[in-house]
Amino acid sequence: MTPGAKVRDVMTTEVHGISEDSSVFTAAKAMADRRINSLVVWPTERDEPYGILTSSDVVDALADGRDLEQMRVAELCTSPLALVTPGVRVRDAARMMRRLNVRHLAVFNGKTIVGLVSNFDLVRAVAGFAGPRAAAEARDVLVS
Repeated sequence: MTPGAKVRDVMTTEVHGISEDSSVFTAAKAMADRRINSLVVWPTERDEPYGILTSSDVVDALADGRDLEQMRVAELCTSPLALVTPGVRVRDAARMMRRLNVRHLAVFNGKTIVGLVSNFDLVRAVAGFAGPRAAAEARDVLVS
């Protein structure tokens, strides 16, 4: 992978979702069953995503002693989604994550969600960079 890599090169295209009315317990089970760490949250009455629920959100609620079976996804998810387009450079996506203090960006092409890019996707991109200059550039982005 080159330093000019785009989000489309590193994003996950298989996007899993859940209704905002679902319990956090149901969401946690879905994440565990699918071995994923986030779900896009969909409202019951609209066709566009509402937010994102991550495994970190679930762990925080658990640590706070919240009842995950009674708690609704809408109460815990991050909303609105942080959005990016497929043509954005990986470096710019990393900067956006840092600026917004998020670990996931929803990738949209027009009004359609086409993927997710996570901080771990960016770490994998760094590991795929060839050459010391590219690795140094990627390292600088992620630690600065």
